[in-house]
This record gives sequence, C-alpha cells and structure tokens, in this order.
Amino acid sequence: MMRSAVCLALVAGASAFAPSAVNPGLSLRASGAAMRAPARAGVSSLQMAQNPMNKAIVEFADENPQLAGRGLGVTTNAERWNGRHAMFGLFFITMTAFFKGHGLIPDADKVLDVAQWGPLVYGGFATKVTNERAIILIAHVHVLVVSIMAAFAPFQFQDTLIKPKGYTPEPAAGLIPPFKTGLTPEAELINGRLAMLGIISITTASVFTGTPVLDVVNIGLGKILY
Repeated sequence: MMRSAVCLALVAGASAFAPSAVNPGLSLRASGAAMRAPARAGVSSLQMAQNPMNKAIVEFADENPQLAGRGLGVTTNAERWNGRHAMFGLFFITMTAFFKGHGLIPDADKVLDVAQWGPLVYGGFATKVTNERAIILIAHVHVLVVSIMAAFAPFQFQDTLIKPKGYTPEPAAGLIPPFKTGLTPEAELINGRLAMLGIISITTASVFTGTPVLDVVNIGLGKILY
C-alpha cells in the first residue's frame, strides 16, 4: 500500500512540471497591452470589486507589464509554482513523519560529533543538531537544488518559472477556480491552494501548541503514521 502511494505521489509530482495548457486563441505579442489583456480576460469591474485576488492580478499587470509578461510577481503562474512547492513540501513532511515513526532514520537521536562537524552541530539556542535533523536538512537541500534546476534550467518538456519574452499571462483564476477534475490547470491551482493553507495551518498549530510539526501532522491524520 505504501509503495503504491509513493509511486502515485512521484508521478503526480513529475506531472506538476508539465507545461500547462495554453489557450490557442490568445496572442503572444510582447507589447504591454498584450501582456495586460489576458489578466483582464473575463474579469469585469464588478468581479474585481468583489474579488480582491482578481483585482490584485489585474493591477499588477497594469503597473508591471514586464514582470507579468515573464510570469513573475502577482500572477497566476507564480501562484501555480508556489502551490507546486507547497504540495511537494506537504508530501515530504508527511513522509518524514512516516520514516521517523517507523525507525527508518538511522541513529535518529544521536547528536552530531563536534570534533567532526564543528559549529554546524549547534542549531541555535544552545541546542545541538541530532542525526535526524541533519538528514532531514540535507534532504531538503537536495530537493531545493533540484527545484532550482527545474525552475530555471528545465528540460524541453517541463514548465518554466520565468517565462520567455512574449509569454501571455494566464487569466486571473478567481477566488475559487472552476472545478475540473483530472490533470487540469484548474485542479492544480485548487490543490496548490489547499496545500499552502495546510502548511500554514500545521505551522500555526505547532507554534501555538508547542507540538512538533511531525506530531501535528500525525495527529491530524488520525495517528496513522506512528
């Protein structure tokens, strides 16, 4: 069961970097007007007044057409990438809790040797770093490097964080994007938003209750991890 879940998660993670469907009816001209038009597509003045998210995207495209034209700033593309990282982060946190609960992290409670690691042993507040924390940190560093490579030097079939010149910004998704099941841009946005909200909720619960993050996740999942 666990192997199947891991395989499905890896496939889902890989598919997240596939190019999103682009409306062929949208022009790819690089002028400021062309960059701003898609952000306004289907967004009326009433909708902007009712939904500050739509308004923020449209206003950013008006004020910063060059950034919006590369998919940066307050754009749907940036939200999509933040959601992708949040989804992966939530999956990684969950798997870390599972590994910890089943003793799959070697010598988890062993404190690093000062003679071997020097000042890296101290993690702040006069506390020493355990083998568990060190392994998790190094794993995150590797993931960060892979993420940077995927964002700035992707393969041809992958999506890019910084879009090429002439990119047409995606229209504002709205407070609640249209619900379309499957591997669709709308489903990815919704899942990303839920993942970002989940990480904020987990962190907040950990800070205010003094409960470790992994324990918060385990409790939230009904203690199925350990």
